[in-house]
Parts: sequence; structure tokens; C-alpha cells
Amino acid sequence: MYDDRFAWSGEIPLGFPGLNPVALQRVTPDSGLTYSDTVTPSRKWSRVVGGANDGFVQGAWGYQMSLNSVNPATDKGGFKLPHFAGLWPSSGKLLMGLWTRQNYVMAHSPLMSSRGGTPLAYLATAASGRIRHMVYNSAGVAILDQFEDHPWVQTAGWQFVGQLLDMTAKTSRMFSVNQATKATWLGPVRTFTGVPNAACTADLDVYALPTGNVWTTGVFDEAIVAHPTGTFDLASFVDSMALGLWADGQLNANRTNFTVTEYGITANGTNRELSTGAERLSWTARPVVIGAPTGAVPYWSTDNGSSWQTGAQLPEPFTGLLRWTVPVATGQPFTGFDVVEPVEPPPTLAPIADRELDQGDIVNVPLEFFTFSAPTWKVEAPAMASVTVTDGIMSVAAGFKTGSGLVTVTLSDELNRSVSQSFTVTVSPRQWDEPDVAELAHSPIVLWGENLPEAVLIDPSDALVTDEVNGESKFEFSIPANHQYASIIQNERYVGVAGERYRIRRVETSRSGGDILLDVYAEAQFYDLATASKLSAKEWKQVTAGEVMTHALTGTGWTVGVANVTTLRTYEHNETNPLELLRTVQQNHGGDLVFDNNAKKVSLVTQSGRNQGVGFFYGRGLNEARRIADTTSLVTRLHVVNADGLTIATANGGKPYIDDFSFTNEVRVATYEFKSGTTPFTMLDMAKVMLAKRARPEYSYEVKVSDLSVQTGSQIDRFGVGDVVTVVDNELGISTTQRIVRLEYDVVNPQDSEITLSATLREAGSDDVNDSGTLDTGSGVATFDLVPFNLLLNGRFDNALEHWAHFGAQHVEGGVTGDYAVALSGAGERWIEQTVQPDNRAAYALSFDLSSGGPAGWVPNVTAEVEVTYEDGSTEVIKIDLV
Repeated sequence: MYDDRFAWSGEIPLGFPGLNPVALQRVTPDSGLTYSDTVTPSRKWSRVVGGANDGFVQGAWGYQMSLNSVNPATDKGGFKLPHFAGLWPSSGKLLMGLWTRQNYVMAHSPLMSSRGGTPLAYLATAASGRIRHMVYNSAGVAILDQFEDHPWVQTAGWQFVGQLLDMTAKTSRMFSVNQATKATWLGPVRTFTGVPNAACTADLDVYALPTGNVWTTGVFDEAIVAHPTGTFDLASFVDSMALGLWADGQLNANRTNFTVTEYGITANGTNRELSTGAERLSWTARPVVIGAPTGAVPYWSTDNGSSWQTGAQLPEPFTGLLRWTVPVATGQPFTGFDVVEPVEPPPTLAPIADRELDQGDIVNVPLEFFTFSAPTWKVEAPAMASVTVTDGIMSVAAGFKTGSGLVTVTLSDELNRSVSQSFTVTVSPRQWDEPDVAELAHSPIVLWGENLPEAVLIDPSDALVTDEVNGESKFEFSIPANHQYASIIQNERYVGVAGERYRIRRVETSRSGGDILLDVYAEAQFYDLATASKLSAKEWKQVTAGEVMTHALTGTGWTVGVANVTTLRTYEHNETNPLELLRTVQQNHGGDLVFDNNAKKVSLVTQSGRNQGVGFFYGRGLNEARRIADTTSLVTRLHVVNADGLTIATANGGKPYIDDFSFTNEVRVATYEFKSGTTPFTMLDMAKVMLAKRARPEYSYEVKVSDLSVQTGSQIDRFGVGDVVTVVDNELGISTTQRIVRLEYDVVNPQDSEITLSATLREAGSDDVNDSGTLDTGSGVATFDLVPFNLLLNGRFDNALEHWAHFGAQHVEGGVTGDYAVALSGAGERWIEQTVQPDNRAAYALSFDLSSGGPAGWVPNVTAEVEVTYEDGSTEVIKIDLV
């Protein structure tokens, strides 16, 4: 459908069923006074010179020919097609006609004539506007001369006037189409006696009958001579011609905007929009549209084109006219499309249950569906999950991002009918199962050869395992230099203790009194990541820790285990190694890095370690203790500025600094520096957090303890780095429950093990990556990103108002951060809004540029309103009056 020239430009298609055209003049200029024929371009028509104003002009069907515009009796212009074999039929049918817009100046105005020789047929109009058809025999005698009256007699507008002569049946019938009203008329079938001239050799004259001394004043186009065959239906041809008048592919300027062939229509220079001709259609079930370009818009009429409706869906049921506006891409021919009333049932898809996954989970769900043809699947999924459908099985794979989002699965059949089902996918942080603490006390040391263990060492002089939260992991031991296994100990070989392997990095020979010892230093296997292949510099924008960790470990033989720190961060790094990048991830996202050296997995968890109620009391497990209160970095007044020189004064009552004298009244000053572009409100919020930490002493504890599990044999008494423990020494005034941030475990003498406790529990995602004495954040985490303004989807309106609910809003050009903006206009309340899933940051900012216009002195009321929904279900509405 919509697949011929009637549908594209209203021009007569050469391929109309049964038409069989032999000559067609679309007023196609060649050179001088010659014009190429459309059926056979090598055949030429010619303009007979008449008035000075004769010639072609643009019109409804491309170019059109104007003749005798001053006075036909003196201009005497015409248009001629010289006779050629096959121009006139010897039997069967003859159709000839043309679009004409004329003045009825002469008593008779010839339209198309074979009366220049021995004639066959003749079309004309009288001064009254009546149309006339004539048929001649071989003697040149008229055997039919009939005037007809049609509803628009003597119209001053365009009309198609045509004649269908059936030489065998001895009938002639006139027909006409009114361009302005798109009405059609089929005249009565006229019969005649006698035999039509089967041997006509006359030329075809248009708008001229020199032998009768008459010419026509007006404009014509689409002059056709055809020999219709048995499949030709005149009523269908006339109706299609009228319906094609809705098309504009060659209307005036579109003559150069589009190129039309018998096979398609193509936009020239730039993409264009085509109005198609109409089709008469009827259906009871809503049809499907197959092959229509994206953006095609339907228009339908139930009153034969007097009024039109449009909408997203075609009506059901329907009988009437249907036409379209269709985008036509430059260089890509539009050739039509199908509107099909389906016989087969539409596709069905059963509801899909909501899914809850942990990070990294994959679930396969068989879908219940029906489609009569091969199914086509489309999935729209949120960022936290990848959803695909193959052979009716839906796979939902969770990534590292957490939260909830809507997944929409759409099933389509080959008729483009579709059905959709939506469900919610929720991705939760994967639970971290803290491994049991290894039994280090008196653990034998396994010495490796080049590839396999070779000996077990049970009598080291000393052995110390050191582990630190987000820090070092090493094993050091000593044996006599003349020990029987001393020769096995070589650099880069492995040494194992309590199931953990370390790589020997340094072997020293030293004297202690009269003894000569081998001192061995070994590092955990993850240190090998520091010498793996280099990673190129890269910028990360609002990524999860797991994504960057995966990038860091690619090609190393290591993989990501659990990454349940869900912060989204933006940062960049220079060329680096995998281990350094993993440290950068931890610094930016927070949490604890945990290395499983045996499985070669790296995890980033919100907090490592256990809390099993392990306690150390003086006289029971606590051997030595030291409490440190440190005020070397105490600050009570914090000046805040960004790299642009902007301070927090505008957001802080005019003061460029904040104070906290809760610990001391002494003024201790420091400056907190932010990156360029950080807003005063963001800097103020971050500075308050920083000063709250720095305005009081920092406490830490160093404790020497005994491993009570050596006596009890119970796992519950063991402790490891990251564990939360309780330390009590009443005489020193120590009673605290804190994390072990560093553990130095004496394998030979467990009672001499030392732990370091952290008084300040580190916050996930903190920005303490720089020297705390300078408070200079400029070279560390991009602190402006800690208060993101880019959580709103399509915040620059590049995709119009997609993702926004709105009222009274309009997408316009002329944005500040991008090319587009949104304008709110009109009386009453106007708004745009959006719901987003935030991350876990403590502060957020809204940032936008606002301009207004209106009567002098008028200022609009503009309010930003944020409704916050907390995890417990409670809500809070925050309103900020802007102007």
C-alpha cells in the first residue's frame, strides 16, 4: 500500500493495473521546445510556439504547461506528439485524458485531438464548460459526438478530463476528477454505430486544433494515452487518482525537495516529510502496520476526507480513508508499507514475577508466551541488571550496582503486533561471609621448592604474621643459618603458614650474639598484582567499585569476589598497576579490601572482620596496653575555598570559615581546599563533616595480648584483623570496644602478639586520602562529585522531556550546559518532576540556570521541592523558594 506515484505525488503511475500507457507527458523539459515522454524517454513531444508567455511552471504535479495565456486566436500555441506505430490502437480500448485548468475563451476548446489527420478520437470543452467526446470512422466522419454535463461544469480550477473508448464494444465514456474537492465523476456509457478508425496515423495535439482554427487558454499536465487491457477498472483508476490528490511529493517546491520514480520517492539534500495519498480501507480488528518508517503518523476519515483524525493507535473497527505523513530519509527511497488486518491471534505474554538477586547472581526464567510466528524480543532494563531473552528463556544477571528498577519485556510477531510485561528487579549487596580465623599459634611453616612443598619447619627462632586493614600483609621468620632446611629457602619461592602462602622477597643473614640467623621476609601473594601489566590512565564516571575492580583484574588471573560497597563515584587515575588501582578504588568507594590469595579473589566489603564478643582484660589476655590521645592535627577554625577562589561566604552568612570550639576555645586554623567548580553549599556541607572530626583529639590504642584460643581450643576465642574486640584496663582508664586495624601475631609466642585498635571507625566512602594536616583535597577525591547534580536523567534536555513528568513545559533550544532547555509558560502552576534512586551520600545539591521574562517588574514564583523517602518508609518534603 502507498506504493505508487498516486500515493507519493498524485501522478499517474505507469504500473497501474491494466492501464498499459503508451505515451505520457508529465511536462518534462528536455531542451529548447522538446519534452521527453515518460513511457519512452527517447520519444519527444514538442511545444508549438504560440504566445510570448507560453512555457512550463511549477505546479501540483511537478512542472505544468501554460499555453495561450493572452489570446488563443492570436497566440495559437499548442503541444504535439508526432505519430508513431502503436500510438493509436487498431482494436480494444483507448484511454486519453489530462489535468487541465482553463479559461473557456473560444466556442470550442480542444483538449486532446487526433483530428490533424484521419482522426480516431477527440476531447474538448465548450464555452459553456460542458465536456465533449467524439469518435471517428476511417472516412473521418464522426460516429459519436456527445456533450456531457458533470457536477463542476465550467470550473475555473483543476480537473482531469478523460475518455475511455472501447473500439470492440463500440462504447465511449467520459470521466472527470475535481482537484479542489477531490470528487469524481463517471459519465454514462455512450454507444455508437459504425466502425472506429483502426488505422489512424494522426499526430496527437494538445490544446490545439489548427484545422478548426481553435486553441485553448489554460494550463495542463499529465497528458496520457493508454491502451487498457482486460484487468483495467476505470472506477478504481478514477478513485485512485482522486485519493492521490492528498499526496504532496511534487507539489510546487517539493519538485526539487523530492525525486520521484516509478519505484520510490527519495528526499533530496535533507530529510523530508511526505504527505501520502489516501487509501480506502475497512477492518473490524485493529490492523498492524508493517514496514512503515519510524515517525509515520496516520490520519483517518469516515466522511470521505471532509475531516480527519489522528492518534497513536488506529481506530477499531473502521471504514473510510487512511493517509499518512511519513519521514523520508535522504538517499533512502520510500516505497510504501502494508496495513494488514491480522487473521492470526495476537501474541500473548504471561505476567512475570518480580525478581530479587544478590550482586553477581544469574537467574533463568522460562517465559509463558504465544505467538503464531517467530517471536521477536525487546528488553528495557535498568543499569543494575542485564536482561536477555533467548528461545523463550529470560536470563537476569545482576551486576555490581544495587537498588530496584523496572524491567519491561516486549514480545512482537512478524506483523509487528506486540505485548509487554513489566516486573521489578531488585539487586541487593552480596552478603560477606567472613572466613574463620586461621589457627596461627605454633603453626608449622611449609617450605616450598620450585613447584612443590619440600619440608615442614617446626622450630623457627621466631615467626611473625602481620596483617593490616587495607594495608600490608606479610610473614617474617628466622632460623639458624646452619639449619638443615636453610638451603630450601630462596627468593621468590613460597612459604606457607596456617594455610596461607607468602612469596619470599628478602633473605638476610645476621648475627645475634653468638648465633648466625637467616631472617626471611615474605609478602602475601596479592603483592604480585603490583608488577602485573600496566593499566592505562582512565576516567570513571559514577561507577561502582566492582566495575573498576573487574577492569583492574582483567588478565591477571585474579577475579572479583564480593563487592558489596555500593557507592557510585567519579574519579580518574594515571597509568598504574592493578594493585594500586585496587587501593584507589578502596579510597574512593570506602570499605575494606580483602584478598583471598588461595582462590585469587579480591573483595571489597563494607567492613571486614567479625564481632564475636572477644575481650581482653588486664590479667586475662591483656599483657600490655597504651592509650594515645593525639591533638597534633587539631583544628577549630576551618577556612574553605575552591581552586577558583570561591569561598563558602554566600552559603554561610557571609563568613568564609566555620568554627568548632567544643573541645577548646583556642583558635587553630586550617584551610580546606576543593576542586574547581565546587559550589559553596557543597563545600560547606563537606567542611562541617571534616571539622567535626578534626576539632577534638584522635584516640588510638596499642595493645599486647595473648591468644586465649591456644588454651581453650575454641574458634570463638580467636581474633583476626578487622575484628571488633573489647579491651579493659581499669588502672589505665581503658575500656573500649573497637576494631583491630593491625595485627602482629607471634606464631612462636602467641602471648606476645600485638594489636592496634582504631578509635575512629572509618566511614564508607570517606575522602581521607590526603595528608590530614593540610586538608588539601585538590589532589585526591573529586569532592565536587560527592554531592552529585547528575542523578537526574536527561538533565540537559537533549532528549526533549523524556524521563520527565511535566505540565505546561516545552522543550526549547538555547541551554547553558547543553544545547537545550525547558521553558515553562502560561498562567497558573507549571512544573517538571522526576523520581530518582539516590546513592548513600549525606548531601545533595540541585544546580540549574534560571532566566525569566515578562512585564516590567514581574518576577515569577519559582520553588524547588524535594520529597525524600527513607528506608523506614517515612517521607520528608524540602521546599526551597528560589525567586
